Amino acid sequence: MNKAVFLDRDGVINMKGKSYYVHREEEFFFNKGLFEALRYFSERDYLLIIITNQGGIARRVFTTAHLEKLHRFMISELESAGIKITDIFHCPHHPDIETCRCRKPGTLMFEKAIKKYDIDPVASYMIGDSEIDIIPAEKLGIKGILIPTNGNMMDLVVKTRII
Repeated sequence: MNKAVFLDRDGVINMKGKSYYVHREEEFFFNKGLFEALRYFSERDYLLIIITNQGGIARRVFTTAHLEKLHRFMISELESAGIKITDIFHCPHHPDIETCRCRKPGTLMFEKAIKKYDIDPVASYMIGDSEIDIIPAEKLGIKGILIPTNGNMMDLVVKTRII
């Protein structure tokens, strides 16, 4: 079985900024310490999987095509730094518009990743900046790590050495 570090996107990978729904390259800025932390996890053979709610799609703020374009940009930037993202799972729904099992705190995105990549939940971690990120992971036996929004993920690694 594989082990993974699951990561929320907005506030963990990239800065939550002026726009609540970050969906364009010019709004997308990587948080400090991210590249070093992701390299650290990769060197320890963790798959890197992003699990993200993207309710702006349901609210028609942006389209799935906009999201995919932004994710291609993000992956390209990370690959240029020698970091491989295994996969990205996103939920396009918004609770004001429709209900689903995939939107965090639902577990479906995690369940799909676990099955697709033969992941051992007990050997894995979820890093998020909200309890909504942590709750579904812990329901499945994944250790949740809460970090400050737009925080420096490498600070977490250096201070705690949990992973």
